[in-house]
Amino acid sequence: MRLETRVIKTSDGIELFVRDYSPEQSDPTRTVYWVHGLGEHGGRIGHVAEVLTQWGWRMIIADLRGHGLSTGTRTHVKSFDEYSDDIALIWDQFGLNNGATVLLGHSMGGLIAIRTVQTRRVVPSSLVLSSPLLGIKIPVNPLIVLAGSILVKFIPTFRFSNRVDPANMTHDSHFVALRRADKLITKTVTASWFFAMSAALVAAQRDAAEITVPLLALQGSLDQTTDPEAMESWWSRVLSADRGLIVLEGHFHELFFEPDWHGTTDKMLEWLEQQNRNRISEMIMYFNVKERR
Repeated sequence: MRLETRVIKTSDGIELFVRDYSPEQSDPTRTVYWVHGLGEHGGRIGHVAEVLTQWGWRMIIADLRGHGLSTGTRTHVKSFDEYSDDIALIWDQFGLNNGATVLLGHSMGGLIAIRTVQTRRVVPSSLVLSSPLLGIKIPVNPLIVLAGSILVKFIPTFRFSNRVDPANMTHDSHFVALRRADKLITKTVTASWFFAMSAALVAAQRDAAEITVPLLALQGSLDQTTDPEAMESWWSRVLSADRGLIVLEGHFHELFFEPDWHGTTDKMLEWLEQQNRNRISEMIMYFNVKERR
């Protein structure tokens, strides 16, 4: 597996750190653009990138603004449109408008990916969601929300704990320990981020019918971070002609960090390979019809 890194500067001066994984011996024609979750960074996903490149895929993952090695105020935005604009910028810079790029979002990254597609900033060949943030399972104290609604007007960067417990993210003790020790993981959010997230969540649910690209959703039945029922309700309202839902029984939130993450990755890739075969068949049918005319 080859790994190259690149820094892309946004129009508002943010420097986005991008990792580009590709197979060692070939130049892939298919790409997965991965959007990570809240407080995380792209350096955590190397084990999955290894599998994707073995299947002949390229994987691009940028540290979101205010995350990991990218610059910007930690876990802070005024609007989730900022995240989507960054994806569109990188998408363009890497020349991914070729009809062979999958957009994959995990957790908060799932919400960002959904809004990016709903607003037509990019048009992926398929959309894959892992435990997407379409409802919050972690209890949120109403008094903290009230305090945040006041503070956001005067001190938008005032910080609150995100209340994510690594022990509730995966059953794999090795990955739990790695997460606890990871100094690049941010454990707080700003008041502005919280209300930007809330607005994006409402919009994602409202505009479910705007999703028409092939869709695969992966969800753990024991997710204690995002709400599986909210995700399934949203999934039932999208207009994708080809949509799949894989519910992984007994799994927590971080599906690609659970003990059987390799099997989950294979299931996802098998679905993507079928999508690729479907596109090839459609192209053959199109050209056959065109020749007969």
